[in-house]
Amino acid sequence: MKTSNLQNKAVKPDSPNQQPDKLRLAIALCLSGVLVMSVSACNDETVNEITDALAENAEALSISNTTDAEALLISNPADLAQQQTAHKHHGHFGYRQPGYVNQDAYISENIFGVDNLAYYGDWDSNRVYIIDVDNMTLLTSVEGTGDGPYGIDQQGANKAYALTRRTESLTVVDNYTLDNKGLIELQHKPRSTNFNANTLLSLVSGGDKAMTSIIRTDMDKVTKVVGENVLTTPHDFGGSLSTGHPLWISDHHFFMLDRASRQIQLWNREGTMLSVLHTPTSIHHIFQPPASTMAAGEQNVFYAVIEGNQGEQVSPGLIRFSINRNALEQTAQVNLHDYDPVNLDINTMGAHHADFHPDGEFIYIGSAEGHTFVINKNTMGIEAMIDTGAGAGHTTFLPMRNQAIITNHNATYMTVIDTLSHQFVRNVEVATSASPDYKSQAHTSGVSLDMEYFYSTASHDGVFFRIDLDTWQVDKTYIGGNLLMGSFIWNGEGVNM
Repeated sequence: MKTSNLQNKAVKPDSPNQQPDKLRLAIALCLSGVLVMSVSACNDETVNEITDALAENAEALSISNTTDAEALLISNPADLAQQQTAHKHHGHFGYRQPGYVNQDAYISENIFGVDNLAYYGDWDSNRVYIIDVDNMTLLTSVEGTGDGPYGIDQQGANKAYALTRRTESLTVVDNYTLDNKGLIELQHKPRSTNFNANTLLSLVSGGDKAMTSIIRTDMDKVTKVVGENVLTTPHDFGGSLSTGHPLWISDHHFFMLDRASRQIQLWNREGTMLSVLHTPTSIHHIFQPPASTMAAGEQNVFYAVIEGNQGEQVSPGLIRFSINRNALEQTAQVNLHDYDPVNLDINTMGAHHADFHPDGEFIYIGSAEGHTFVINKNTMGIEAMIDTGAGAGHTTFLPMRNQAIITNHNATYMTVIDTLSHQFVRNVEVATSASPDYKSQAHTSGVSLDMEYFYSTASHDGVFFRIDLDTWQVDKTYIGGNLLMGSFIWNGEGVNM
């Protein structure tokens, strides 16, 4: 096993004048997981210094979106609507996946009076299916979206955006009426979104161009577009989409993942690129531990999935990096192939997604050849390799049961893992067929608030299913289409608790 600890500083483009050092120093003195002005996190002297610095630099803060990203990450972090992860003991709604910012919503009303809903786009049509989760029935469909609604992301309580990846537009769905509320025209095809509940702004990354649009969700209006209006085609593992998943890090700063150029880019809301981190291959997404587990200063630590390249024999893995003022700095890297280079065939490996264990210490990451690797975030070393299934991708944790379910995109079964021992428990058959040429299982899954049922789709079968987590029995409902990705709305009143 090899782990390389790096201190490579990224190329930093020209940027505006930095926020005054006094303000940055004051903020740096209070690197807790709470707001910078919290007296509980700082002593009186520090609070006074921060207050003085803020007063002296009010003008700097008013244009802070063009200044110090590191300081704003601490003082003005993005609200990704993850209040459900705020409590270490799983909170009012139970543990929710930190990566499911746009895939879990908590509201309780719609015109049908249904408590819990699943939204899935049909890749083979211009339709979104909406499913009554508790009754396992198709409730309604949203017709007339653009072509190829791959997924549908929640944008707060009121609406969702269907990601019509074959058109340069999004379709708005009203969460109360479940109606099609029209299109948002884009300069690029949509890949995925990231909603910030503080600002009501959503990032929409490009499917065919390395671009990101910023949308005011209260108006369904594009207010800014960044990147280059040029078609690109990445060639690393993970497909031809131009960007990875976007991510707000403060109310004024975000990441764009340029997959063709193999870059992590730091942008501000004004449309200035502040820094670039070059990566071994394309990056799929960036993630952090659950908020409740973060130690002081850990807000500024990020993890990125290296997808790998089979033809060039580049291993998939993880990068760890941080922001130093407005510059991205890599601090560590782990390559999955290094765990067992004799028996692992690098020509069959490729990473899709990684997820943090609820304890905030271990990272689970699947690889295409059929293994899931467990990485210790503190050592950036691989602690275990578990036999799962072909196309191992997403991990859904069941913390009340100390288990996790692995989505195997190119197998007929899902794999259950014991998250205390990091060992295989069982396989559960969910699909009738599987192939390297299509996804047999969806990217998106859901877990009932009482953690009695796991829900997802057998994508290629057009089937919505649930797994009873006590008996492991699978119940199926035929919906039709090709159900690849979606989102869940859960009754926020805790009716099912």
